[in-house]
Amino acid sequence: MAIKEVVSSCDGACTGLNGKAEEIVDALVKIIKAPICPQATKAAMVAAYHLARSDERVAARVARTGLVPVLVESLVDADKSVAEKALALLDAVLASEEGRESARMHALTVPILVKKMFRVSDLATELAVSAMWRLGKNAGGDEGAATKCLVEALRVGAFQKLLLLLQVGCRDASKEKTTELLRMLNKHKGAGECVDAMDFRGLNKLS
Repeated sequence: MAIKEVVSSCDGACTGLNGKAEEIVDALVKIIKAPICPQATKAAMVAAYHLARSDERVAARVARTGLVPVLVESLVDADKSVAEKALALLDAVLASEEGRESARMHALTVPILVKKMFRVSDLATELAVSAMWRLGKNAGGDEGAATKCLVEALRVGAFQKLLLLLQVGCRDASKEKTTELLRMLNKHKGAGECVDAMDFRGLNKLS
C-alpha cells in the first residue's frame, strides 16, 4: 500500500491492531529505520504518527519495533521538517507504556527534548513539552524511571525553558502540560540542578 493511501485511510480507520495494521506498521518502521529518501522517510513518519495516535495498541506496537531510539537519535541533526515529524511520532508512541519505557532507557531522550525547545519551531517546542510530560507522569509504570527523567530534565535546564514558554505564550493544551510538568519538576528540585528560589515562588502563582 502506498504511503499516501495509508495516511488517508488510517486516520480513525484503525480502531484495533489487526494483521493488516501490523504489516503496515512494520513496513513504515522499516522505511524510517533504513531511509530510501528524505521524502519517503517523512511520509512514513506522518503515516506512522496517524496510526499510533489512533490506538494505543498501535503505539505500543511501534515501540516494540525498536523505533523510539531511532527517533530520538534522528533529532540530533534533524532539519525543521524532520524534527517536527519525528517529535510528533515520538509523542504519539509515548502514549503507550512500552514507548515510555523505551524512551526512558535512552540517555539522549530528555536532553534532546529540552534542547529542541525554542530551537526549531513553536510546534516542535509544544511536542517536546508533551513528550517530556508523558515521560514524567507515572501512569501505572515505573515510578523510579519517571523520577529519573524529571531529575535529568532539571539538570539540563528544562525548568527555565518551561517558565519562558509560559511567559511567551502557547496553546491552552500545551499550557496545561507545561504547568503540570513544572509542578512535577518542583517536587524533585533537591535532586536536580539548583534553581533560583524566585522561580519557585513564581510557580506557586501558576493556575
